[in-house]
Amino acid sequence: MQPRRPRDAPRKRRIEPGTRRRLAALLRARAHSTLELETLAEAHQLSVRSLRRWKEVGPQAADAPVGRPPRAPARRRQVARLVRRELQRQGWSTGERPIARALHGEVTLWEVRSVLAPLKSKARARACRRRERERVSTTVHCRDAVWAQDATHLGRDAGGGEVQAEALRDVASTRTLALSIGAPATSAEVIALLEQALVARGGAPLVWLTDNGSPYCSAALTAWCTEHDVVHLRTLPYTPEHNAACEHGHGELKREAELGKGTRIDSLVDAAHALAAARERLDGHRLRASRGWKTAVEADRAAPHWSERVDRKAFLEAISCALADPVLHSLSGRARRRAEREAVLGTLERCHVLSRTRAGAPIPLSIAARIT
Repeated sequence: MQPRRPRDAPRKRRIEPGTRRRLAALLRARAHSTLELETLAEAHQLSVRSLRRWKEVGPQAADAPVGRPPRAPARRRQVARLVRRELQRQGWSTGERPIARALHGEVTLWEVRSVLAPLKSKARARACRRRERERVSTTVHCRDAVWAQDATHLGRDAGGGEVQAEALRDVASTRTLALSIGAPATSAEVIALLEQALVARGGAPLVWLTDNGSPYCSAALTAWCTEHDVVHLRTLPYTPEHNAACEHGHGELKREAELGKGTRIDSLVDAAHALAAARERLDGHRLRASRGWKTAVEADRAAPHWSERVDRKAFLEAISCALADPVLHSLSGRARRRAEREAVLGTLERCHVLSRTRAGAPIPLSIAARIT
């Protein structure tokens, strides 16, 4: 392996074509010793390897342009046609090596790459624009209106057991209200975390948002929600986008605490300290563009409380009326869950607690009912 050139080493200067031809003719005129080649190379700031190549091939090597030879237009069109055809046959998720292999050496890997890279770049740009046009964004305007909770994998302990973090967040400000670490949480531990946040915040939320995990769907949690007049809103199965506040927050917490998949946790106390420090940095010091360049703590203090815009009893009555619709019970399981989500979100939107937009434009409630 050739050693790297030092930064202060002089760069090789470019030789004029006429000088290169004279050097090539001189080298082919008679044999030169290694010492003579080194002296000649040093005088013209060239490498001995270049002089030997010129000696073997002749003046045409000296006149050849530096770099990869250009492809003819006809060859470029042929390569593009072959690569596109093979890409459509194998699918857009394939890579350059399977395509080059399928063409049996008819096209080099470099030629496949030169055609495939811009095609995939344009396809990614189209998909990104399509997602932006279809993306529905939900913004909660009042603190303690919606609490989102979820668990995330932090690593494994010395015995190979899973270590998880249970996080409860206020969706309006993205502030972490409660955090615990340990083995996968039970229903009793989830209730204890909710009670901790309830005492710290001075009351229960309007809506508690979770996925469909067994600790969140137990009879004990249903009784807790009934006792505190909290609406339990569950995400659609395999749709983590419905709980984006927790999913995004989990990623930030694990990156800051340097925990996650493949991590060995020897001490739960040290891991808890790392999570607490990460929580302090994220909530108290990180500025959020989506919150007007405020930290989560500042956004939480600035947001109005949900009680300023809606009465809990009136909200529960509106939800009960929406869920009592006979049409709701004639739908399939997934469609029924989607309709329940729309009933809760639509009621919050009519109470001006949250708003939904698609591609930056407000969504009429009649359309939102079909796409939520």
